[in-house]
This record gives sequence, C-alpha cells and structure tokens, in this order.
Amino acid sequence: MAHANSAPPVFIDFEGIDGSGKTTLSNRLAEFLTAQGIPVHHARSGGIFRSEISKEIRLLTRDPRFLRMSDVTELLLYVARDTQMIDEFIRPRLQPGNIVFSDRYLYSAIAHSHFARRVPRDQVDAVVTTAARNLWPDIVVYSDVDPLTSRVRKKIQKIRDRRKLGDFGRKGLMGIGFREEMRNGFLKLAEEDPERWIVIDNANSTLEVSLQRIFERIAKVLEAKGYPVLKNPGWADLSAVAEHPDSVFAGDVREVVTIADEDERRQSAHRVFFDELRRLVDTNPSRAGLHLVGIDTPETHEIRELIVDREPEIVSYGLRGVRSPEAMALRHRLKTIEPRYVARSLSGYSPEMMELRHELLKKASNYIALSVRGSDSEHAWEIRDKVGKKAMREVLISLRGLDTERAWELRRKRAKDPHFPAFLESLAGLDTEAAWEWREQLTAEYLPWVLMSLRRVFSDRAWDLRAEHIVRAPKIVVKTLGRSNDPRAWELREQAKVYAKEVLDSLSGMDNAAAWQLRNDLQKKWPNTAVSSIGASVQSERAWKFRWALLGENPDNLLLLKHIAKAVLRILHPLDPDLEDDDEDEDEDFT
Repeated sequence: MAHANSAPPVFIDFEGIDGSGKTTLSNRLAEFLTAQGIPVHHARSGGIFRSEISKEIRLLTRDPRFLRMSDVTELLLYVARDTQMIDEFIRPRLQPGNIVFSDRYLYSAIAHSHFARRVPRDQVDAVVTTAARNLWPDIVVYSDVDPLTSRVRKKIQKIRDRRKLGDFGRKGLMGIGFREEMRNGFLKLAEEDPERWIVIDNANSTLEVSLQRIFERIAKVLEAKGYPVLKNPGWADLSAVAEHPDSVFAGDVREVVTIADEDERRQSAHRVFFDELRRLVDTNPSRAGLHLVGIDTPETHEIRELIVDREPEIVSYGLRGVRSPEAMALRHRLKTIEPRYVARSLSGYSPEMMELRHELLKKASNYIALSVRGSDSEHAWEIRDKVGKKAMREVLISLRGLDTERAWELRRKRAKDPHFPAFLESLAGLDTEAAWEWREQLTAEYLPWVLMSLRRVFSDRAWDLRAEHIVRAPKIVVKTLGRSNDPRAWELREQAKVYAKEVLDSLSGMDNAAAWQLRNDLQKKWPNTAVSSIGASVQSERAWKFRWALLGENPDNLLLLKHIAKAVLRILHPLDPDLEDDDEDEDEDFT
C-alpha cells in the first residue's frame, strides 16, 4: 500500500440546509483525520471562508438591503463566491496525500437558484459547469434534517451566540419554506448521483452515529486510493442501530390519540408533553428549555430548575412574559449570569419589574430599552433617557407605534444613516403623513425595514407596497398582516403560503372559513404551526378534532404537542394571561 504522501488527493464536500449540522460533522471528521496523520485542508472551517474575496461576496449576497437583487444576479454571485474558493484555496491544495474539505460547494447554488428560486436548470448548470472546470468532489456528504429540526437548532445556537437583534440575511426574508425547497433540491441531486453522494439522516440519528456512517464511507474511498488503513474511531456500532427507531415519546403520543374520553385524552397529552421534557433534561436540556418558552406552570418551573445551571441562556430566554413569583426568583438568580436575556424577559410595569429594569440598565441597556417598547409611560421615558446613546438602535425601536410629539422629537434627533433601520421599525402602526414621508424617502436603500414598518398599517399605500414585494420578501410582508381579514390580506397569504409559515401565524385565533381552508392546505407542510394558529383559547369541537388529527399524523412533533398542551392549560387556567400568545416564533424582530 502506498504511503499517504504519495496517494492522490481526495476532495470531500459537505452539503445541507442551514442548521443541518454539516459544519459540526465536517470539523469533527477533519480533526479525527488530522490526528491520524492525514493532512486535511478545510476550505470553510468553522463556517469561515478561507478567501477574503469570498467573504466579501457572501456579505453582498446576504445584505437584506439588496432585496431587489434578481435571481440571475444572485446565482452569478453565489457561483463567483465558490469559484474564488476553488481557485484560491481548493484547487491549489489538491496535492498528493492531501484531503480537502468544503462546507458547501457549487451544489448549493443549484439547490438555491434552481430548486428554490426556480431559475431553469439548464441555465444554472451552464454557469456551474463553467465555474467547476471539471473539479467535482470525490464524495458529497449530505446532512439531511427536516426544516423544523434545522430551525430549532438554529434558534438554540442563536440564543447561545447572543446574536445581535435584527441580524438577518436576504434568504431569511423568504421564510422557512425556502429552506424546504432547498432540502428537496439536495435530495434530488443525491438521487441523480448516488455513487458520489451519501445521505446522512442527521435529525433522527445521534451525532456519533452520523459521524460513524460518514467515516466508514470515507475510509473505503481513502483505502481505494492507496491511503493507509485508518483506525476505526468507534463512535457508534452501526449494526446495533435501528434504521427508523420509534421513540418512547412517539409511542406515548400514539396511545394518547386513541383515548376515547376527551377530558382524559387532554390530561394525558399534557402529561406526555412534560414527561418528554423531563426525559430531555439529561439528553438534550437546551431543547427541553426551548419548549418551555412563555409557559408559566409548576411543571415548567420544576424543569427549569433541573436545567438552569447547564443552560442559563436558554432558561433566561424562556422567561419572556412569565410573571409568577417563581419566574421572578429565577430572574434574580440569573441577573448577573445572563443579564441580557433576563432584561429581555421583563414585561409589565409592576414595582418589581421596574426596579429590575433600573438594576440591569448598565449591564443590558439594549434589552432594557426594548422591554419598554410601545410604552408612553413616564417609566418608559425615564428608561429611554438613561439608556441614551448607549443603545440608540433599541431606544428607537422602543418607540414602535408611538405618535406623540415626544416620540417624534427623538426620532428626528436620531434620523441619520446608522439608525435608519431602527427608525423605520419605530414607525410600525403609524399611518400618518409624517410616517409615509420617511418611508418614501428611505425606500430605495432600506426597503426591508420600510416593509417591516407596515405592521398594523392598512391604508391603500401599505397594501400596494405589500403586493409589490410579496414575492421577494414573503416572510416580512405576511408578518405585517396581523390578523387582518381584508380580502387583500387573504390574497397575499395565498401568494406567500409556499414559503412563509408566517401565513399560518397570521391566522392565530381566527375561526372563519378562509382561515380553516389555509390550515387544511398547509397542515402537512407545517403541522405544528397549523395547530398553533388555532390559538390556545379556541376550544371548539372543530379545533380539537384538528389538533388530535395532526398529532396522530405527527407523533414525534414535540412542538405540535406543546401547542396542544397550551390549549389544555387554557382549560386549567382560563384567566391566565401568560398563555395567550401562541406565536411559536415569539421573536420581537423579523429575523
């Protein structure tokens, strides 16, 4: 067998939608192979391009200000980014004995531009073929996850990273359905070239099982090319792994939906939900914590106590809108560890809430400013005055919906380039001439934020803007509709329903025929959101029949069960205001 240094180079690409885990997989495998004495050159280790030019092109394609960028322009930029990586990093390192990893390659451009944007395949292939110049990976590892799993992972990572509020890219304006279309595209590409592609189920497998499957495929390719036999890492025994194991949770849910007595079935659903969260405490505490967001019951506090020391960020994040004495005690316990998320969780104007705002002003001024959003009280203005320039963006956003002279005076004082996005967000709910003058002035450069400012604005001008941009920014446009029953709102929902789950979010609590038609149309695409869109307080026979039917079809969907559990809690606690909000996104911005 040849020495590794004389063996031909091997090029391995990792593909997947955002949040699929491909970066984690590629980094772990690169570390293992390097430890075995095989040089691995990672073109995007940790998700960072090894080319400054590619980094700059990526920033251009992500910038939401360029909402009007055409599909073909976008395709050419994506391919230009990858072409630069090929010429600057990948091709020069494909030398004997080397392995080169890439975290995305030209396949992503095909999935994005053809399968999601609908640019004709022959046109996309012509561009991609020119860029590749016959350089294609020996192996393509596709990390497959459903978009819901992807979204949960991204949410947890975003919380842990304490990512800046309002940080979103152009792709994010389309909605989660865009990610689904890309996923379908990747699976189609894998079908077209099964010898090259390996599809890893990274949602229903452990990380160790996914790594072991990839290793065994890579090891065969390396040995065939003359590399030394690699030591088996022993991450998992694949012979002992069931292909599609049925979880304990899914089995419990299936039993629930067969219970004949309605009261007993509801109580059982409530119990199974919290039983599963308790199981997750040991195996996936961050996921357990994320599913507690906004719920205020003895069971939730019990679970928060079990995970708070390991997941302080997630627990702090989940206290938003929760006002019980137990929640306040947790805030005081966490205020020095996670001051930003504790500040974010503050709502209402009880003496204790106001005192805590003042206490956290210096440590979390931006979130404290946001916690008084929409308030014209003296307490809110005192907070804005004290925060001042330290978090001007958030101070401006806190003016959302305020049409007072005091609010306009502050807007005019800070109306300058760095603050225009926040300035525009503050105009949400304002349908005045002054607000429209600013929208018209800033539309050319800040279009996404102009669209955001249309929340609760329903004049003809607002409807015209929505109609003009529904195709390029369906997520943003639909988020501005609220629960509007205007015929134009229904037309926009129909246009956006392929990409934006927010179409369902906008139906929350609506019980008319049009709302039910959309729920029925989208129940298979987004079952958990279809259930959440009913609203926890809606207790009709039709609502419960719909909930049970979708739970039976999706027994592994914990988020779906969460919304059913919240509906049960509305029966148990009919006057509890903390259970009103059924919007599963629960984001204060449009990211």
